[in-house]
Amino acid sequence: FVAALAQFLTVDPRNIVKLLSQAHSTTDGRYEVFLRFFTGLPRAAWILEEFLGPFPNETTCRVIDFVKEEVQRQIRNAGREFGQRRLLNTMHYLFESQNPALAQQTLGSVETLSFQGLGLTPIYCAVLSHAIRLCDTIKHLD
Repeated sequence: FVAALAQFLTVDPRNIVKLLSQAHSTTDGRYEVFLRFFTGLPRAAWILEEFLGPFPNETTCRVIDFVKEEVQRQIRNAGREFGQRRLLNTMHYLFESQNPALAQQTLGSVETLSFQGLGLTPIYCAVLSHAIRLCDTIKHLD
């Protein structure tokens, strides 16, 4: 959490997407917790601002844009098992953001989500439940 917070508050907003993309591009999962904390910071900003001062608005906007673009990219690539796993991991960012408008923008046109053959942990089920609850267009979960 501290690593994500430090980067959120100190990195030039123009470099945030590059930072997030580099962390997201690793395939061994070592930055997943960092990314989940990072994508949840815009939601927590109002609580933390009392102690840390204002959060950079441009950074917040760029993080939201990153989540939107990544979820949409992973939906397009979800046809293979590796793509399904990446989509599940990316949906964690959507879950952490707790942003209903963002969920509707990214998943609003999706009618079917398929994770056939993947073992779903309780946390994956919670993430999927959150997504389905926010997007009434998802009619089929496989």
